[in-house]
Amino acid sequence: MTKILSDKKFSIQIQGCRTNQYEGEAIAAALEACGARRCDESPDIVVIVTCAITAVADRKCRKLIRRARREHPNAVIAACGCSSQKMTARDAEELGLDIAIGNRRKYTLPRLVAERLAGAPRFHEINEKIMTDESWDALSLDRPRLHTRAFLKVQDGCAHYCAYCIVPFVRGKPVSRPMDEAIEEARRITESGCPEIVLTGIHLGLYENLPELVRRIGGLPKLKRLRFGSIEPFAVDEALLAALAETPAFCEHLHMPLQSGDAGVLADMRRGYAPEEFAKVAERARAALGDELHISTDLMIGFPTESRAAFRNSMNFIKSVEFGKIHVFPFSPRSGTKAAAMPPVPEAELKERTAEALEAAAELHKKFCARRLGREITILTEEIKNGAARGLTRNYIRAEAPARGTRVNEELTLTPARYADETLFAAETPSAGFSEEISVI
Repeated sequence: MTKILSDKKFSIQIQGCRTNQYEGEAIAAALEACGARRCDESPDIVVIVTCAITAVADRKCRKLIRRARREHPNAVIAACGCSSQKMTARDAEELGLDIAIGNRRKYTLPRLVAERLAGAPRFHEINEKIMTDESWDALSLDRPRLHTRAFLKVQDGCAHYCAYCIVPFVRGKPVSRPMDEAIEEARRITESGCPEIVLTGIHLGLYENLPELVRRIGGLPKLKRLRFGSIEPFAVDEALLAALAETPAFCEHLHMPLQSGDAGVLADMRRGYAPEEFAKVAERARAALGDELHISTDLMIGFPTESRAAFRNSMNFIKSVEFGKIHVFPFSPRSGTKAAAMPPVPEAELKERTAEALEAAAELHKKFCARRLGREITILTEEIKNGAARGLTRNYIRAEAPARGTRVNEELTLTPARYADETLFAAETPSAGFSEEISVI
């Protein structure tokens, strides 16, 4: 296998969530370990890590596959992941794929690619036993290749079955990565020079002993920052909050998906909590982690049973909780889910509500960031361009300041004086020319 892949060029395109980001980077690491090298120009191999969270995501993945086949007719084109998990052999053939594999099978990609390069026939295999499969996809990462921070997958699968969500059907039964294995990978990552790790999973809160994992990874000597990708509100209990509060490396940010602020809609979604319960979780989190805590969320607009009154309840709720960043997205019916059979909200109404929700989200983020103006903050530098250093604060606000000799993955302290385009700017930073900004007066 190593002989076949040696000096082959590969390109990798990753769609979707942070778990997909980890898996894509780990696939790149596996290909490099076999002698291949990442190069987007005239690649011999193209790998597309697919996403199926919405119909738009599905279409985008298919478009990427077709374009890859068109632009690189002689390359081995491989697709893996959630959209691939529900792809038939006929679908794969029509898309021009050489290899299509489902979830918990990504570790096989280097071998399958080498076999295809050696003349093996096209290969299609979804995981028929995904709903009962307790195996772990044996991917690993030594260092991040596509990002400055490292995503570390420690959990896979979901058994929550929200009415709108396809994920349990394509990701399968919940499984946890062995703790010692996860910690050893975190150690390798930090020793490579990467100071920040983001723990990811399809349902991170289902990890068997998340508080203990936080303490052990958080105690690694070369780790500066530890984050969660996303965690469901019902997983944020007192034991976890205590572990986070006792871990200095843990950053003051929790992304807890809300989806709706209306009790009836939440019940129809089968989310497992009411608005007031979510609000209590947010209150306990702020009490444990301090006033700097940034609670961000996801907000679905236009779930089929969302009336105008229910939408108004959502708008009032997000303001009462005082979220920071809100990811607003319209409902997307997914075949096979309970909500797919429900009558949809009219398109014009959906667009109107989405626009209002986006406006409210922008105002909340601006309000959250405005409280940081004139106060000293620290960013971990992710990019240096045109003399400016860009990065994220511990509580997940994008900020920019003159580089002052700072290098990537080094900390930079600044005092923001302006906010624009969801970013805090130091006073010395040249104006970005945005039409709307707020400044220290």
